[in-house]
This record gives sequence, structure tokens and C-alpha cells, in this order.
Amino acid sequence: MIFGITPFETISVGAIVALVLLYLFSYLLRGVIGFGSATPAILGGVWIVPPHDAVILATLTSLAAQVVLLPRGIRTCDRKILPPMLLGATLSIVFGIWIFATLNAQWLTIAIGAILVFAVLAEQLRLTERVIEGHNLRNFKIPFCLTSFTGILSGISGVGANLLLSVYVRWAAPDPTTFRGTNMAYSGFAIFWRVTVLALGSLLSLKLIVESVLLIPAVLLGAFLGLKLGDRIDGERYFHIIQVVLVVAAISLFWKGFASLS
Repeated sequence: MIFGITPFETISVGAIVALVLLYLFSYLLRGVIGFGSATPAILGGVWIVPPHDAVILATLTSLAAQVVLLPRGIRTCDRKILPPMLLGATLSIVFGIWIFATLNAQWLTIAIGAILVFAVLAEQLRLTERVIEGHNLRNFKIPFCLTSFTGILSGISGVGANLLLSVYVRWAAPDPTTFRGTNMAYSGFAIFWRVTVLALGSLLSLKLIVESVLLIPAVLLGAFLGLKLGDRIDGERYFHIIQVVLVVAAISLFWKGFASLS
């Protein structure tokens, strides 16, 4: 018992172990490609804990990962496109979190699955590329408008948004190191803002904070190993990993969402 709270008291020991391994893998992935930890963490988490808890745990643990990831992101990011990306996300994340707070568990699960399916279809149909085609990708309005939309998705579910945004970053900052660093920096600053909004909205509980702290060792180890592995993998491999994460996450969570209707 910690501060009068028994962490993870509603799940079995085996489920706790699975959650720890899930976060280790999730942040290893984030260390490799610069983003993507929320997708497997929430995807797996909704099968273990309530969906609202899964989203908030993934958000809180991301704060710890920034100790390892954000310094690398700041050093290697594209500093021209990052500020408008962050500005665009500011209000849209607030709106998305408001929607998140109003949804019950069943509809949140469906929303997470639907957002991931949308992300997969958008990527396969190259919707982001069509939107940015013919525009100056480094012009302020392009990254600002994109994150003004993806920030809503990020606020609602914590998944899908950065995967969609990565298509833009891939074209605007094609160098693998800059691509990864820009994703790391944007994700890091966006996480700090999401936690701030969740706290101001009284959506954080001491129980979830304690549980997220207990997951920090797995988060930091995964992020550290991911950075080391990422330094050894070429750019094409990054994008291949992105594709795999999109497909697996979308199919699994959308099935979970439909199953919750019955």
C-alpha cells in the first residue's frame, strides 16, 4: 500500500506483469522511431485496465520517458516546423480532452478503435500527402493546421495523431535523424501539455499517478534500449515499423470497440 492506495488492486499479478512488459516494449518502440509508445500501451492497456485509465496511464508514463527522449529530440529536431506544430496543438488538445472526459468507457473504446482505423486508412490512401501536396511544407500554416486537427485525436484517445502527423514530418524533414528528433520533440512537449490539461480538468487521480510511477522503470529501460537500437536501424526500417504498428493496432482495437457494443 502506498499513500493508503493499493496499486493495480483490481487486476491479477499476471496482468500486472503483462502491463510492465507492454510498457517496456512500447517505449522501446518510441526510442527507435521517435513516437508510437501510446499506440501499443493503450492498445494493450484497454484489455487490462479501464479505457480511461489506459489512456491516462500512457500519458503520465510518457512524462518519465522525456528524461531520456526529449533532450535527443531537442538536439536533432527541425526547429523551423516544430513551433507551429506545437502552437496548432495547444487548443486542439484541450478540445480533445474535453471530449475524452465526456465519453463513457464503451464509447471511448470505440473512439480509440475508430481513430486508429482512420489513421490506417488515411495513411494507406495517402490523405496527408494529398493535403500537403503542392504546398510549401515548411510554411507556418501547414504544420499549424495539421496539428490543429491531429491534436483533437490526441486529446481524445492518445493514439493515431502522431502516426498521421509523421507522414508530414517524413516529407518536411526527410533525414532520418531529424525525422526522429522532430517527432520526439513534438511528442514530448505535447505530452507535458496534455498532462497539464488533464490536471486542470481534475482528471488525474492519486491512484493513477502512483501506478504510473511504478511503471517508470520499464518506461526508462525501454526508452534507453530503443534509442540505442534506433541508432543502428536505417531510415526505411523506421517507416516499416510505423506501418506494422498502424495495422496491428487498428485491427485489434477496432475489434475490441465493436465487441464492447454487445
